Amino acid sequence: RAPRRTLGSTLVVRELASGAEVRVEHVTDYAFSRDGRWLAYTIASPDSTRDGAWARDLGAGREVALLTGRGNYKQLAFDEAGRQVAFVSDRAEHGRDDARYAVYHARLDGRATAQAIVPARAAGDSLVVSDRSSVSFVKDGSAVVFGLAPAPLDSIPADSLADKAVFDLWHYRDARLQPQQIAEAGRDRNRAYTTIYNLPERRLVRLADDSLPGVQLTDDGDLALAVTSVPYSIEAMWGDGGNDVHLIDAVRGSRTLVAANVPSRAQLSPGGRYVVWFADGRWHSHDVRTGRRADLTGALEGVRFDQETWDTPSTPAAWGVGGWTTGDARVLLYDRYDVWEVDPSGRQAPRVLTDSVGRRGRIVFRVVNLHSQSGGGRGSSGDPIDPSRPLLLRAVNEETKASGFWEDRIGATQQPRQLVMADRNFGTPTRARSADVVMLTQQTVSEFPDLWVGPSVTSLSKVTDANPQQRDYSWPAVELVSWRSLDGVPLRGLLYKPEGFDPARQYPMVVYFYEQLSDNLHNYNAPAGRNVVNPTVYTSHGYLVFMPDIAYTDGYPGQSALHSIVPGVQSLVARGFVDPDAIGSAGQSWGGYQTAYMITRTNIFKAAMAGAPVANMTSAYGGIRWESGLARAFQYERTQSRIGGSIWEYPMRYLENSPLFFADRVETPLLMMHNDADGAVPWYQGIELFVALRRFGKEVYLFNYNGDGHNPRKRANQKDIDMRMLQFFGHHLKGEPMPDWMREGIPFLQKGRDQRAGTAAEPATPTVAEPEAGAPTGTPGATPAGSGPGAPPGG
Repeated sequence: RAPRRTLGSTLVVRELASGAEVRVEHVTDYAFSRDGRWLAYTIASPDSTRDGAWARDLGAGREVALLTGRGNYKQLAFDEAGRQVAFVSDRAEHGRDDARYAVYHARLDGRATAQAIVPARAAGDSLVVSDRSSVSFVKDGSAVVFGLAPAPLDSIPADSLADKAVFDLWHYRDARLQPQQIAEAGRDRNRAYTTIYNLPERRLVRLADDSLPGVQLTDDGDLALAVTSVPYSIEAMWGDGGNDVHLIDAVRGSRTLVAANVPSRAQLSPGGRYVVWFADGRWHSHDVRTGRRADLTGALEGVRFDQETWDTPSTPAAWGVGGWTTGDARVLLYDRYDVWEVDPSGRQAPRVLTDSVGRRGRIVFRVVNLHSQSGGGRGSSGDPIDPSRPLLLRAVNEETKASGFWEDRIGATQQPRQLVMADRNFGTPTRARSADVVMLTQQTVSEFPDLWVGPSVTSLSKVTDANPQQRDYSWPAVELVSWRSLDGVPLRGLLYKPEGFDPARQYPMVVYFYEQLSDNLHNYNAPAGRNVVNPTVYTSHGYLVFMPDIAYTDGYPGQSALHSIVPGVQSLVARGFVDPDAIGSAGQSWGGYQTAYMITRTNIFKAAMAGAPVANMTSAYGGIRWESGLARAFQYERTQSRIGGSIWEYPMRYLENSPLFFADRVETPLLMMHNDADGAVPWYQGIELFVALRRFGKEVYLFNYNGDGHNPRKRANQKDIDMRMLQFFGHHLKGEPMPDWMREGIPFLQKGRDQRAGTAAEPATPTVAEPEAGAPTGTPGATPAGSGPGAPPGG
């Protein structure tokens, strides 16, 4: 069977100054050279007469045929100088059932005819040139980087499976469980191993393989860093394991093990001189030239480069790397507040670049490399920082949440200088490539994050007004509030108030939480209908919205939430403007679990909404996160669920933290949403809690949006659960009439025909990865960062 051809569409190139246009028909892919002189494109025309890869000199207006003929042409790439182009094509074998791609290269001088530098069969029978992996040049243009993929397995005709057993084998030595293999099958089919072809020497070197699946090349293409967790795949199932760090000689292909079983990722300096990694609470380096290893920070007494705020029973991560100076002379490292200037060779003592101003003022400083051109190099260490220029620092005051920018100098003994600080959230600025102009956003709870442009961060003008309709609607104000947990821990939270708030009145209040939300003080929240509490929406309905932070104790996540949230609520009730008989709670995923736990211990809430809650940790522990295929044990032992060990070590912790076993105590009306295609928390958790509460005659409702995920993806479902939540809280907290679905339910036979068609008694394993709701950082309801091995937190 001949490979399928995807026909192209019209590419329009318009010169902005004159308005002149060039139109190219049937283009499937295109790329511009960095200097804008050349435009390359691939064509798939209906009659194949124009099939090929082409380049157009935009200044001269001439078109050059790089390679033509019937076939597929993909993955165009220019070198940095704009003098060479590379791509892949199956032209040489097009029409064959087993047609393979080759890598082509052309120089944009003279005839510019492309030559096959890696022919279709050059890698043997087991590997093929990947048409889905990107093609690129190293910085000086001396080598082409592309992907080699395993040759596709022969397909098995469907009729050959008749009357044969079809099964999955779960083997105890498998690095990945069968569900994970199934979830990652698409990735595995498309996997490619980074390979480099040296143009002057005509040498092909494969850098990656199954044991080292990912590599990072230096700009010159002579060296690669590989960090792999493959040897520790089984241990990762329960949250243990680590990474091995290898250096690869990209010229000869030889490998050197630099470090074994380290908990973090390693980083290669931009110039390829050093590898740095974090382990045992300190930073380490490896000198590529000499092989010398150094402990960079261990001699500093009283300074922590790991996150002292880490609150899960796992190894704390480092605060991070701020960048490298030119020539790999210095690496900038973070502690909680300050930036450190460190000699990567370890010969000179580290120096606190920001002179401890951050720690003294509880101001978090982070580096902004305004002069970065690429936004991150191959080694993930970004463009080097020029030490002769002033260093721009983004700053956030940990106490007030104000943000802004400061200036400092590398190599100079001077304190950082404040440029601007304000009660708003400044975005990270970007600089024009060829002008001294910067652009950033700034926002508050009531100010949309419009674009601001100017010659510096201290001289900016607003250039957009993207949300003018806001002035026609009421909008909330927000206050940062403080209290102490029942364990004596100082805590912060956000209190959103309706426009025209009157402290002499009493308001209903909805409490929404996840883990830490107070950093969102100056974040803008566009109104939106979803399965979370949007403060702009709820304040417009006359509610106060309280978002408290939570302080956790390992082994007792439910109790930690209770001890943190309830005294925060009580502190607001004591101020007189909260109606104590009209307080509701709501949370999604991890927040849903905490909601379900708390209503088994307190009646302070008059109504509660729990989205996708874990009800029974003993049954959830042994389950699978179906969107990733991972066993759930890691998140209980090491990450978000914070039990701190296995179910065999701490059986009582799993029982005591499970709302199910205390369902008889619940007096709070509960609305749940748990969808039957939830890929993060098994929806049977919602069923367990619903059935238990129903047995005890408690008021409980469970919405299952058929075929939808952990967070509803279908817009109609998002709007529906938003409406149901508002109706539920409206009835219980504001005395609004009970809607029909609360009074009478919705029998199956009353469902619409479209709904019945989408109902499944036993939902299939979801094929779409599903993020978690709730937001440890960012806008409330945003997807949190992952805290487990390859999976987001939750439940």
